[in-house]
Amino acid sequence: MTHRVLRALAAATLGLGLFAAAAPALAGPTAGGTYRLRATVPVACWVKPTSPVMAESGRSGEVVEACNSPGGFTVSAQYRPLSPTEKATMFYGDRILDLDKSGGQVLRRSSIATIRSVSYRFNEVELEQPLILALTIQPI
Repeated sequence: MTHRVLRALAAATLGLGLFAAAAPALAGPTAGGTYRLRATVPVACWVKPTSPVMAESGRSGEVVEACNSPGGFTVSAQYRPLSPTEKATMFYGDRILDLDKSGGQVLRRSSIATIRSVSYRFNEVELEQPLILALTIQPI
């Protein structure tokens, strides 16, 4: 009987040894690492008036300016050249501008990327012919 008990004990010990060998080892500290991720975002700019920008006394509207250029952007207006007797004053955001007779005017210069809505209004308009402004936006 002692022989059988010893054999059973040996088998049980051997079985526990195999079980312990098959058990996963406990993990130590987790490994760490670093990596660099680089992405390039294309510059996108747009300017959109809610309606055509037409120079008439008292006419007003809004323009949405959007540009993600980190250096900022410039919003300009192009129009037909004004004759020596024509004039138009425009309030653009917080600026008062007498439209240049050459047919081009910088309306706003921003030093940061932004999206904003700008109100405009014409005042003191004396024109011989209708005047429509085409707005453009350029990244800096």
